[in-house]
Amino acid sequence: MKILSVSTATSNLSVALNNDQEIIVEKNEEDKRNHSEHLDPMINEILKENNLNLKDIDRFAVAIGPGSYTGLRIGITTIKMFASILNKSVVGISTLEAMAKAINDDSKLIVSTIDARNDNYFAGGYVLKNNQLENIIPDGHYHIDKLLIQIEEAIKNNDLSGVVFVGQGIEKQADVIEKANIKFEFAEGDQNKVHAGLIGQLAVNAEEVDPDALLPRYLRRTQAEVDWHKKTGKEFEPESNYVEEV
Repeated sequence: MKILSVSTATSNLSVALNNDQEIIVEKNEEDKRNHSEHLDPMINEILKENNLNLKDIDRFAVAIGPGSYTGLRIGITTIKMFASILNKSVVGISTLEAMAKAINDDSKLIVSTIDARNDNYFAGGYVLKNNQLENIIPDGHYHIDKLLIQIEEAIKNNDLSGVVFVGQGIEKQADVIEKANIKFEFAEGDQNKVHAGLIGQLAVNAEEVDPDALLPRYLRRTQAEVDWHKKTGKEFEPESNYVEEV
């Protein structure tokens, strides 16, 4: 099964072509502002280099969040369009799960993090069992103190030797983590990036969704939603209901 995977969730733009679990090619570009300009050319480049057209792809996969609000929409909209027009299979993969996939250690808790500022993180905790990732700390928006409590409990309850942090911004919490008396280490280099090739590997066994049901998982309300709630006093509803007529 040929899988084309995309991540626009972070500053690292990543596109990959997989043949089931085999990563045929992956291209990455560190670009904080221009994913919308560079995504399509990168996809076309990969297809051309492998003598393929979009219609030759069997499944499309994309990081659905958490991550940059604008970035997520760029990747998800592109993949939804491809899958819908070509009537192809499509799956959404957690950005945090894709990051955890970079760590091959079944003795430790793998905690993926994206800095959400003010000592808050988008984070999820995973363990590797039988070469499959199991999410034991739900993907969510955590203050560092609450996250460390979750980590301590997960290590104890699952008889793990410590934690590996992978991702962005968590290294600045080293002193806080040490005080929590948790045995820890940080992933290194490219392990901390979201890789489309790993998204493709996760996509092999992921549940297919209808393209229309492929939506971002922000894990935190957008400012537009918060403002809408304050203005109207209404309960939060599906995101399409936040569009105000003018």
